[in-house]
Amino acid sequence: MYKICIIILYISGEIKYIGDLDIMEENKKIVSAPKKQKKSSVYMLLYIILICGIMIFSGAILFTVYSNLQNGLVQYFEEEVSGDAESILGYIDEMLEDDVNLAKYISSSVTTQFRLNGMDYSVLEVVAGTAVEYFGVTNVVFTDKAGNQISSSEYGTLKFTSGISKAAMGQTYKMLVKDGEDFAGVVSYPIYIDGKVEAVVTMSKPISNQAFVEHFSDYMNVVMTVFDKDKRIYTTLEGMQGTTIADATPIRNAENGKSTTLKTEIGGLPYIAHYFPVNDANGKFLTTLFVAKPFSVATSLTGMIFGTLAIVIVVFTIIIIMVIIIAIARLIKAPVKRVTDAIYNLSSGEADLTMRLPINGNNEFTTLSEGVNKFIELLYGIIKDLAKANDELRAASLELGTNAQQAASATAEIMANIESVRRQSQNQSGAVDNTSAVLNKQFKNVEYLSGLITEQNAGISESSVAIEEMLGNISSVTNSVRKMSGNFKELSVTVEDGRAKLNNVDQKINQIAEQSNMLIQANQMISQIASQTNLLAMNAAIEAAHAGDAGKGFSVVADEIRKLAENSSAQSKIISGELKSISGSIKDVVTLSHDSYTAFGEIVNHLDTTDIILREINGAMEEQEIASKQVFDSLSTMKEQSVQVNEKADDMNRGTQAVVKDMDNVLQISATILGSMDEMAAGAQEIGTATQGVSNLAVKTKDNIDIMNDQINRFKL
Repeated sequence: MYKICIIILYISGEIKYIGDLDIMEENKKIVSAPKKQKKSSVYMLLYIILICGIMIFSGAILFTVYSNLQNGLVQYFEEEVSGDAESILGYIDEMLEDDVNLAKYISSSVTTQFRLNGMDYSVLEVVAGTAVEYFGVTNVVFTDKAGNQISSSEYGTLKFTSGISKAAMGQTYKMLVKDGEDFAGVVSYPIYIDGKVEAVVTMSKPISNQAFVEHFSDYMNVVMTVFDKDKRIYTTLEGMQGTTIADATPIRNAENGKSTTLKTEIGGLPYIAHYFPVNDANGKFLTTLFVAKPFSVATSLTGMIFGTLAIVIVVFTIIIIMVIIIAIARLIKAPVKRVTDAIYNLSSGEADLTMRLPINGNNEFTTLSEGVNKFIELLYGIIKDLAKANDELRAASLELGTNAQQAASATAEIMANIESVRRQSQNQSGAVDNTSAVLNKQFKNVEYLSGLITEQNAGISESSVAIEEMLGNISSVTNSVRKMSGNFKELSVTVEDGRAKLNNVDQKINQIAEQSNMLIQANQMISQIASQTNLLAMNAAIEAAHAGDAGKGFSVVADEIRKLAENSSAQSKIISGELKSISGSIKDVVTLSHDSYTAFGEIVNHLDTTDIILREINGAMEEQEIASKQVFDSLSTMKEQSVQVNEKADDMNRGTQAVVKDMDNVLQISATILGSMDEMAAGAQEIGTATQGVSNLAVKTKDNIDIMNDQINRFKL
């Protein structure tokens, strides 16, 4: 994460070389150097915090979207295979209903022939043969009301008798049955003559076969299997026909009337599979069917959608980070750097007092720059006045040195004459000199104390300037946090608008679903017309068979009509399946739209959480600003106290000077007490002492003036 932040800073121009990564890593640690430590960067820390926070927020959004998308697609595929299973069961019911219609028209055809030709049972063979040849029926049996077979066994034997008694009573009987390993539809239908039931036709037509599973596999884009207990009888799984299922738990569930939807692996490939039972009308278990879709489609779809979304989020995240970095660099870092350079210039000891900070805009940095410029102008005036006073002191020092030398020569001559007198008063003069030395030492200590107080006052002033700068930075950061909070509120309003639009889309989809139901009803009417046309074609074929050679042409026409009716019926079933699939897809779109609506709600919650965090940051910055102002007020108080101490030191200095003058008076009184001394000796002693002091003072004054001149020359005026 840290490396990624540094790369983004490199792209935005905040660092110049990727090789600076090592330096940035070192700035994260405390360097154990014996004398000083490398300085850390507040800007770099701020960059890293902002970048990491935005990247973590983007990562959380990506993770949430990926999880919801993955779970939604799995649920979608599970619902889709469940819907396919319902479609297959519905198709089986439709096939059984078609068998009822076929039995009905077989009965109608037999009734018509009996009316025309009497009770001629040879007609039954012709009708049964037509049904077997043209309609895929495997077993057609005609019986009387008592259940005795009245047709030959060429086209079937009496295998299913449970519905004959009901048909003899005028009822239609239909049932799914297990016929060996297959399951088939069995129909018993009454045959009426003069309004009375005189016979029953019982027919069976197999439903489960390889064509059955291949039809649904191609039509629904699934893999399908028909089981006989644990064995795969018919399947579209390559190389799996005739094999036994490894885990028979779904088969046991189907035998107990329960469907099973699960994610499984068949032949090394992942599938979303649905095992469901096929029962007869009484709820008795017949067999198990299996439909599945390859899960690799969901994986590729997830990767495609999530990949595009991830690229968009990453690009926008990088753009936001770069905008923040550039804004901080231009609005905060550049003005702070100019002020820092100016302060370093003043504290370097060789300051350029002609430099001024540029005044741009009207913000906190503008006020700070104006304050620094005023301080530089004030310092410029002070240094200039000191330079002028230094020149005057230099001239006075040279004159004082010359006068001191002349006075020393005159004093030497006088001292030669009064040497003997000086020796007599040496003890008293020595005592006075010792007292003067102690007072001079105290005077120097007071001067040194005054200098320290002056330095302390300057340090407090520099600290006050730094605190003022920090207060400006805190105020700028607080304003930036408030702007970010406003941007997040605008983003929340945009997301709420997206949720409202998704709700409108959901209403439109419900309207489309209602319209698709109307199309399904229309298609059912077309299917009924095709069935009636098919049965009419069968009657025409029966009549053509009775006509012999004369009816061959009509038989061809009847066969074409039958084919046309079969094609219409097949197309009607395909359209019905497509409409049901479209209806299921519409329901899935409604579900996904609702999930997207929920996901938008989660995004709003995350934005509200981020807004709360920004408010906490704003509160913390305001508390920091209050604390900094308290520190600033304390420094102002210390500065005032330092000025008072400096005034006390000046009073002590003046008192010491007064004591020195009093000691001079004591020296004069001492000379008066020595009345036996010659007035000239006393005067010579006094002149000698004064001359020596003036000479020493002249030398020290010259040295101090040279030092002051060197310090003033370090400033550029």
